[in-house]
Amino acid sequence: MRQEAGYELLEHTADVGVRARGGTLEELFEQATLGVAEVLGAWRPGAGRTVALTVEAADLGALLVDWLNEVLYLREVRYGSLGAVTVERVAAERATGSVALTSGEPSGGTYVKAATYHGLRVERSGGGWLAEVYLDV
Repeated sequence: MRQEAGYELLEHTADVGVRARGGTLEELFEQATLGVAEVLGAWRPGAGRTVALTVEAADLGALLVDWLNEVLYLREVRYGSLGAVTVERVAAERATGSVALTSGEPSGGTYVKAATYHGLRVERSGGGWLAEVYLDV
């Protein structure tokens, strides 16, 4: 049975967490990215400047952290919001895809410094994947 994709925000004393679910690793990374965009107040669905992303890391957890930190970096230096995210492929040590950055600063969100390794989980769950990642705010 295929797991339904989605994400939810997790409360933590000093940080904010994102719990993401996906039927595939690609869906999982997309949902985690959407969760981070919600925390930032930076989700503005629509067309924008598409920026290709490729990250490499030693394992799936590190790959997710590096992916999210790259998205945070791009959003910060390009002064925009997130209009779309597409994760094309996630393998053991590499993730590729793209984000569309739209004009307009985030509003009503929380500034996120980085995705962290604190409480990090990326694992098979039911018919899909589950991840938990905490954000340094």
